[in-house]
Amino acid sequence: MRRLLPSKRDDFFPSLFESGFETDLFDRFFRESHYPNVDIKETDNGYEMKMDVPGFSKDDVKVEYRDGYLEIEGTREENKESKDEDGHYIRKERSYGSFKRSFYVGDIDDDAITGSFKDGMLQLEVPKSRDDEKKKGKQIRLE
Repeated sequence: MRRLLPSKRDDFFPSLFESGFETDLFDRFFRESHYPNVDIKETDNGYEMKMDVPGFSKDDVKVEYRDGYLEIEGTREENKESKDEDGHYIRKERSYGSFKRSFYVGDIDDDAITGSFKDGMLQLEVPKSRDDEKKKGKQIRLE
């Protein structure tokens, strides 16, 4: 039962003889199901969203509005190094891959959505629609 929870001692004294297999079930489960954390605040005029995407650049993240859903997806490619002249890795913990999150926001003013990306933080301002007209969909440009 003790091995189901991560041990801080393991991180402080990393083993040089690790086999590369994950034996910590807690760690393996949360690495495989990781999604960026997001805060969404509803105001009278719309929604304010903040999403943590550390390690991603603005070009790695795409935001779209379609059929009442705000879709945020990102991809971070692993740097494939063939050989390092100074040695080899004994531990690689930085994650690579992709994520996709969808949030239902209903009919909004998609022409007025604004977004910014700075220091691994995606911020979106999503104003509510002033009319009942349905919108087609639109990709949101990040600054």
